[in-house]
This record gives sequence, C-alpha cells and structure tokens, in this order.
Amino acid sequence: MRLARKTLLFLTAHHFQAYSWHKGRLSEACTFALDADGRKQFLEFLQQHREPAYLLVDVIEEDFRRDFVPHLSGKNRRELIQRKFDQHYRNTLFRQATVLHRRTDGRRDDEMLFSALTNPQHISPWLDILETLGIPLTGIYSLPGISTQLIKDIDSEHILLLSWEKHAGLRQTYFNQKHLHFSRLTPISENSSFGESITAETPRTQHYLNSLSLPPHGETLDVFVICHANDRPSLKAALHSTPGLRYHYLDIAALGIYNLSRTPYPDSDATTLFLRLLAQKPSSSHYANSTHTHYHLLWQLRSILFGLAAIITLASAVWSGIAFMRGRNYASEAAPLMLQATQLASQSEEIKSRFPVTLTPANDMKTAVILMRKFEKYFPPPEEILRDLSSVLDMFDRIRPGRIAWQTSGTDAAPSAYPAQVITLDGELLDFGGDYRSALEYLERFQQALARHGYTVTAQKSPLDISPKGSISNDPQSSSGKWAQFTLQLVWRKIE
Repeated sequence: MRLARKTLLFLTAHHFQAYSWHKGRLSEACTFALDADGRKQFLEFLQQHREPAYLLVDVIEEDFRRDFVPHLSGKNRRELIQRKFDQHYRNTLFRQATVLHRRTDGRRDDEMLFSALTNPQHISPWLDILETLGIPLTGIYSLPGISTQLIKDIDSEHILLLSWEKHAGLRQTYFNQKHLHFSRLTPISENSSFGESITAETPRTQHYLNSLSLPPHGETLDVFVICHANDRPSLKAALHSTPGLRYHYLDIAALGIYNLSRTPYPDSDATTLFLRLLAQKPSSSHYANSTHTHYHLLWQLRSILFGLAAIITLASAVWSGIAFMRGRNYASEAAPLMLQATQLASQSEEIKSRFPVTLTPANDMKTAVILMRKFEKYFPPPEEILRDLSSVLDMFDRIRPGRIAWQTSGTDAAPSAYPAQVITLDGELLDFGGDYRSALEYLERFQQALARHGYTVTAQKSPLDISPKGSISNDPQSSSGKWAQFTLQLVWRKIE
C-alpha cells in the first residue's frame, strides 16, 4: 500500500493543497483558493485523480480535553462516549475519543482524550466535492495525531514537539508517556523568525502545562524542535535550557532519510515530512465517520473482490494445467489398453466366425441359457440331493436301503426361496434279533446323523409300532421279519 497511488490533501486556515503520491514520491503541490473558484478547480483536479484521498488538517480550531470515565465495554461504552461528544462537541461531527491509560487505583477508571475539529464549516465544502465525485476518503487526520510516529523512539516521558509548517504556523504538541495530551497552533507573523516564535511561545506552553501539573514537580520537560541544519545555530543561540526545560534538535533531513523520504528539505518547513508520514503510516484514529468513509469502504470491497477474482483465475489456470498434464498421462496409459481391446475384439470375431451356422437367433439362445440356469437352481441333480444321504448310510452298515424316491414340494421350501426335495427312504435293519430297544436306538442315531447333514427327518414307519393302534407280539417270525423294516421321510433344502 505504500507504493499505491494516493491523493494527499492538506488544509490549513488559509490554504488548501493537493499532492499526488506514487511509488514513494510526492508530487508538487496544487494550491486551491478557499473560495468558489478554488473549489471548482479542485473538482477538476479530482476528475483526473480518483485515487483514495487522505485529508490532513492543521488548524487552530482543534480542541483537546482529558477526562476520566468508568471502564466500560460494548454498547455501554459507545453510549458513554456519545454523551461526552454531545456534552463537549455538539456542533461538529469531526470528533474522536482515545484511551490514554487505565488508572491502577480506586475504580480503575479510563483516562481518555476527547478531541474535535470545532470549525466544521471550514472542512465540509471540500468533503462535499469528494462525495459528489464518489472519491474514496480514507480518513480525516490532524497533524498532532500524525506526529506521534516521530517521538516513539525518544527516551523521555514528557515531550513537547515543535514543528513549523509554512502555511499553518508553529505547532506545539505535548506527549505524556508517548500519548498525545494536547496541541496548540500559533501563526507566525512575517516579522518574526522561527527562533523568535519558539522563544516566545514555549514559555506560554510550559506555563499552561504547569497549571495542569505536567510534568510533575521535579521532572523535566524535553522540548524537541524539528529544524533544518542551517537553522540550528540560530536556534541554539536563542534557546537556553533550564533545570526544568531542555531543548533538543531533530534534523529534518535526517528524519526524512529515516522515513525513506526522497523529498529534499530546503528549510525547516515540515509539511512534506508529515504528508509522507501520512502516506506511509496513516493513523488508525481520525476524525472521519462512517458517512465520510462510505466510498472508501466500497473501494476496499471492490479491491477484495478483484483480488479474489485474480486468485480464483490463477487457481483455475493451475488446476487446468494439472488436469491437462494428467489427461496426457491418462491418454498415454490408455493407448496400450485400447490396442489390447482392439486385439481382443478381433480375436472374438475370429472365434465367432468359427461357430457353426444356426438358425436360432442369439436372443433366443440367451433366453434359453438364462432359463436353464434358473431350472438348475430349482431342480438340482440327484447327486446333489443324495450325496449327504449316501455319506450317512456309509457310517451305518446295519441299515440296508430299499426303495428311494423323491419329489419337489413347494410347501416345505421355507425359509428357502427354492422348492424343497422330499425323499422317501424305505429300508430295513440287519441283525435285528428281536431287540427293539437296540433297533430303535440305532435308528434314532441314524436320524440324528441325517439331521446334522441338513435333512429334516420324519419317521413314517418304525420297526416297532408304538402308536395306540399298534400291537406287540413275541412271535419269532415277526421278530426276524417285517418288524425290522422302517420308512423315513427326508426333506432337503437348497442352501443359498
């Protein structure tokens, strides 16, 4: 932002000047009269310079008041500050409040500095022109606030900074512990020299500070004078330090070099020095309110949107480049696969050409294959149904199968989706010998073995009829004959 184009405006009691700032250089001043013609010329100037504007004000009508207020935050703090503004500066909108420090005793109140530009009619006409053209106004700054940057490295708690601005006068600004407390501007008459004005005005400022007990009794006030090297001998001859007052001299050219200034300083006029400070490091506190800075906020939003658009464009370009490179890699990797697919298609056509000629359409053949596969699921081959039964019969050598029959049954299929196979097994038990208990136990183990292999077993006929309608006989012929026969019903379900 230091190198961006800016328009710097400088307003004093009798002069209004505009400067262009670009790449760290300050242009020559364009001066406008404080009348209708001057405002017309200023409007024409702004039509050619639509960059963000910074207004620096150096006028006598700037008031400073210190006050202690309760330490508040949020809405309560804003309402308190507004009441103070209405109390002290009801007739101006150019006002600000700055916290100096917080007390460590009592209620721990905040010490605040309230300040305002008390002659708004002197500033408003120029702001109206800026608003008419939609020029983004960054802020309205006063010279005392900008000068804070010059004393940040000075080792002193009580500093009185003196500067001379050719079109304004002698500016005296007091800092207590690096915080601005008050400032006063004194016009310099043509008959008075720089040194004579300092000699006359410094005691008055010191007397005012003493009335405020600043600095405290026993402490020294350090007066720093911004001057050109050619003016230093005469100033030293005219200004004499006392036990409570010490004079120091800040070379204006050295300050310019320290702040990377390329502007020459032919005399002690510090106007361009403060304008450069404003362009490089504008203060966060100023007198403009949200109405004054409305167009600057829009300008910032537009800049942010342009920045986001540039970032998105750059990211899209990078992503497109990456996607293009990946596409080339994929194309090179796909070439062998395409060649292989072509070869497989050629081989497939060659194999199909060897098939015998048939009048059956391909769709009918496909349908037949699908139906056949479904048929195989619903009607499994006998070896699949009887494989486990054969294994169990191998383990029970006393059982001799007779007739084996099976049929499909949909009622016994649950929970399977396929029909169940109902097997009827007629057999007989060898070596029966009339021992019913042994025969029944052997047959029971046979049924349990079948159940473990997935069959659902139901005994339809046993060697011994134990039903209410059956009878028991000791006939040896019966014991060695039909009573050893049995019939089992086995239900086999397909495992999904």
